[in-house]
Amino acid sequence: MKHRPAKTTSGPAEPAGGRSFFLAVRPDRGAPQLEPEDAAHARRVLRLGIGDALVGLDGEGGRWPLRVADVAGGAFEVEAAGQPQREPGPGEPGGRLPWIEVAVCLPREKRAEAMVDRLVQLGMAALTPLWAERSQGPLRPLGEGRVRRLRRIAREACKQADRAWMPVIHPTAAPADLLAERAGCPAALLDPDGPETLLEWAGTLDGTAGTPGRPLLLLIGPEGGLTAAERAELVARGARPVALGPHVLRIETAAEAALAGLVLALGASSWKAGQKRIRSRSET
Repeated sequence: MKHRPAKTTSGPAEPAGGRSFFLAVRPDRGAPQLEPEDAAHARRVLRLGIGDALVGLDGEGGRWPLRVADVAGGAFEVEAAGQPQREPGPGEPGGRLPWIEVAVCLPREKRAEAMVDRLVQLGMAALTPLWAERSQGPLRPLGEGRVRRLRRIAREACKQADRAWMPVIHPTAAPADLLAERAGCPAALLDPDGPETLLEWAGTLDGTAGTPGRPLLLLIGPEGGLTAAERAELVARGARPVALGPHVLRIETAAEAALAGLVLALGASSWKAGQKRIRSRSET
């Protein structure tokens, strides 16, 4: 049986009937399949049956209407049930939020996983794990198992937040190397002794950043902080030391508070503007 490519439409991501699940195979690339964990949850926990409606998320803004086609013998097969919609991505015209990249020295595993869950709900577009001199152990990439675990947590957070875009997880980087790669991108370095607040820094942005090509960067160092030399090098490369308040915060508290503050300072206005554009298109 041949599978015809589905036509993607742009516009508002109106909630479709049924629960949302992530796709392992999109309908325009073959017989649609859910991620194995999502399929097992739909069959065993939610007990979806033949004909039940659901929505497949591809992690790239696509929302694909589906229905259950077969559950016999432990199978869980789905089929396309309409044309997909595409939600504009972070930093795109009409998108919900700007493209914000959180670069952070990850705390220990359970704390890091809980942090990633909340950062995804808050609207993080990309995560870069940082390694600094006071990080534990040598500079090395995250293991495949840990990356898979973080992606699974991110998928669950996307479903919780009704979010159609999966965040990007970049390779581990040293802070100075990251700024060299993101040259010219506005970067806020969280520092309790920073001469300005995060909101003051946000007020200096000219509105041209916050796209995948020119992300807004939030830099959070390790427990124990960055060394004086690391801080000086980051400032020399354009990072602005900013404070969230007078106290020294845990890594995850600092990352989550900074992202929430920046979303409120920048994202809320752009999201409202995007929604107005969407409504005006739908009313014409």
